[in-house]
Amino acid sequence: MSSSQGRQNGKKTIYSSNPEVKHTTGVYHQGSDKRKELRFNRRKKHRRQLKIGVIGAFIAILALSMFIVLRRNADKVYVGDKYVCMIKNSNVKAEDFVNTVTAQLASEVGTNVKINEEVKFVPARGKKKEFVTPEYAISEIKKIVSYKVEAAVITVDGGEILALATKEQAKEILDGIIAEYKPEGSNIVQSGFVEKVDTITKFVDSKEIVSKEEAVAKLTAGTSTVKDYYVTTGDNLFKIATKNSITVEDILAANPGMTANTTIVMGSKINLKVMVPFISVKTAENVVFTEKQEKQVEYRKDNTKPISYKKVIQQGKDGQKEVTTQIIRINGFESEQKTVSEKITVEPVTEIIVVGTK
Repeated sequence: MSSSQGRQNGKKTIYSSNPEVKHTTGVYHQGSDKRKELRFNRRKKHRRQLKIGVIGAFIAILALSMFIVLRRNADKVYVGDKYVCMIKNSNVKAEDFVNTVTAQLASEVGTNVKINEEVKFVPARGKKKEFVTPEYAISEIKKIVSYKVEAAVITVDGGEILALATKEQAKEILDGIIAEYKPEGSNIVQSGFVEKVDTITKFVDSKEIVSKEEAVAKLTAGTSTVKDYYVTTGDNLFKIATKNSITVEDILAANPGMTANTTIVMGSKINLKVMVPFISVKTAENVVFTEKQEKQVEYRKDNTKPISYKKVIQQGKDGQKEVTTQIIRINGFESEQKTVSEKITVEPVTEIIVVGTK
């Protein structure tokens, strides 16, 4: 018999022939405890997972609520530091507004423009009733911004003198000033300005642009400057003023301490405040005239004739030459004259005279 049963102290005992198995009383207890422990652990894990899920859901709901409350659904529009309006979030950028306003202004003034202020969007949260349309925002920006316009600026020796609306106007004015010193029928071979005169493109305040008439007046009138004048014989204040197209009062103003009764001495220096034009026109005119080319006289000696003997054996004749002279004028006044070329047009004939030496 492999096993037998018996009772001991009211407990069921199983006997086995296997020496390793003594009894199984503890086996039942151990298995039951382990199952209980597993069930407990499962419940504990489930409760922990449920708690985590509840907390996670609460956090998600809270985050969603905060997002809804704090979400920035609009942009505040500023021109510089000045608040303009609020628009609903969209794909439109501040740069798009600037380009639109710039194009509209350029169309109105007829030239390119450049807005001075920065147009910027600042993210914000707003209510529907606070929003304006992009079109309205653009119209408001246009009212507020200041801008510069593209102009043609005339410079003299690097200094900016005045601004005109277009380069075509500038060219027309400069050509017109030169034309004033090119009389009809004259052979002007060169014309231009004494100074270095240029026209550059630059953005300027629209108030700086002058009319063509104003430009001509300013360029030709120029600016006042003081120059030295040395008194010559017969000079008096009135004569000096007349020669320099100024008044006696101008001379007195430029010479503190001098009065109308002050005696001026020949050779003394006085100050003259005169107007010097911003630009001076220089012209070169070629003048052609005919000049006599005098004949040469050749004397031949004849020792067979008395000393009183004289006879023309070849009649001489003056020739002609064509002379081209260039006259340089500054603002119509001659400043220099030089010979450009000479050309013999009629050769002179040498006159030959025989004279006696006996």
